[in-house]
Amino acid sequence: MVMNETNIPVQSLKTLIISMIGAVCLAFFVLIAFVGPAEYAIDPTGLGKALGLTVLAKPVEQSQKAVLACPTGDAMANWQDIVMITIPAASELEYKFYLDQQAEMSYAWASDGAQLYFDFHGEPAGNKTGYFKSYQETTASKAEGVLVAPFTGTHGWYWKNESSKPATVTLKTKGQYRVKGLI
Repeated sequence: MVMNETNIPVQSLKTLIISMIGAVCLAFFVLIAFVGPAEYAIDPTGLGKALGLTVLAKPVEQSQKAVLACPTGDAMANWQDIVMITIPAASELEYKFYLDQQAEMSYAWASDGAQLYFDFHGEPAGNKTGYFKSYQETTASKAEGVLVAPFTGTHGWYWKNESSKPATVTLKTKGQYRVKGLI
């Protein structure tokens, strides 16, 4: 049995090396121009901002916990839980509770004066369709009321701060629920 030796022509080896270098350069460009701005808000080329990719990245201040304090003592007299939540400028976040069907939750929240778009809503437990029910959706600096959960699942607020300054929301609640917190 005769074995054939295959010699790779020098031209093919040169083409392979050039192709590999080209692929590495292209991958580096994609990392710098697209991934960096979208994932880490690092945009040395300015292309990410021009394409709107930097909006996708959360600034470092947002990645930190936005719940600042949980007051105690006299402030808690009429409430089960009180949290202060900071919503960074030009940003949004959600704060949720888990309630069983027909469980009640009293609430009152107020911002530090900033008008915030909000959607007070709930999502049924186990639902994979993306369905949610809005209870109140508007722009305001405060809201209060009582929720009787129409279904078992997560219920809470989506707040959007469209201003150029951070906004602090003080949320007071009491009732039959489990705190899920920031989502």
